[in-house]
Amino acid sequence: MSHKSLTADLCRAARSARGKQADHTRKGRDQSLTRFAHFLWREGFQVHTTGQLKEKHVKAWASDLAERGRSKRTVANNLAHIRTALEGIKRRPFADKMSNTALGAVRASRAGTKRPMTREALDVHLAIVAALDPGVAMVLELLAEFGLRAEEGVRSVKSLADWHRALVNPVADGFVSVIHGTKGGKTRRCPPLDRQRAAGLVARAIELSRQYGGKLVRKPDLKRAMDRYHYVVRKAGMTGENAPHSLRYAYTVEHLQRMKVAGMARPEAAAGVSMYLGHGDGRGTWVEYVYGREALAAEA
Repeated sequence: MSHKSLTADLCRAARSARGKQADHTRKGRDQSLTRFAHFLWREGFQVHTTGQLKEKHVKAWASDLAERGRSKRTVANNLAHIRTALEGIKRRPFADKMSNTALGAVRASRAGTKRPMTREALDVHLAIVAALDPGVAMVLELLAEFGLRAEEGVRSVKSLADWHRALVNPVADGFVSVIHGTKGGKTRRCPPLDRQRAAGLVARAIELSRQYGGKLVRKPDLKRAMDRYHYVVRKAGMTGENAPHSLRYAYTVEHLQRMKVAGMARPEAAAGVSMYLGHGDGRGTWVEYVYGREALAAEA
């Protein structure tokens, strides 16, 4: 017997719970539960099923994460995954008992760790990335212009022709539809930062994809394409505050500031930009806090 049986039971239980079951959410949760199961077996806890979990097991995991320097937010996320598994087998009262406060993860900040990347900083990184892989550089430009996630940018090649038509059509609103690579498969519409520049960018992306056999990142499947993308951006020094996700921060802050200048109230502006990002209008406050808290606070 190994930790694999416990892992399978935890993941199965979590899938039976209510709440988010999107592919990205489930994948991250399964990885977290796998680490938890491996920890329990490594520490000698003879736990085979989710139903055998006790308070001491969860506390030991929380303490181990804290001792290894994991942030309170990371600890809180890991504990949330365990509670989801417990809820899946109808142990909600016990799950509630194992609160973040009880386990030392209280006041875990949801504030983002990135900062909006300036256009000048992006240009410097693009020059380095383009020398390593022009396709990855093109993906980064698309991320910056449309506020895309990494996988959305890599897989956008299937939508480029439609995007170009939407951008150059004078009677269209200039919004593009993001379909491939989204979280939970939720399609959304979003505007570029600059419509004319975006039209030229998408035209260049179409031409590059033709040269690369219908791809932007020249790998035979999505997994290897994403691995290549992450390898190149890390090699180019795009890590920490300068990671590619900071481009999404910049996109968000720019649109929030534009809506403010146009006279739109901050709650409505945040809700609108939340829709652009694919979060839904109900997460406007979260978007404003995580992505735009510093820039907007400075203007308040």
